[in-house]
Amino acid sequence: MSAKATGIFLLFLVLLAVPQAAPESDTVTCRKMKGECSFLLCPLFKRSRGTCYNGRAKCCRPFWIHGRH
Repeated sequence: MSAKATGIFLLFLVLLAVPQAAPESDTVTCRKMKGECSFLLCPLFKRSRGTCYNGRAKCCRPFWIHGRH
């Protein structure tokens, strides 16, 4: 094998070894923001601040917690 072919082969092995980053689901994001998922209206003293379950539910957070979204 030539040096160029060896380098390409090693690069290919490195790319296979590096795990691909998957996007974080909206449900995980909601839980990290101290929210809870609700398919109905948000409970008393909470407001909708995003989605859960790929947009099928609301991420409900208390009014007094400020942060992203």
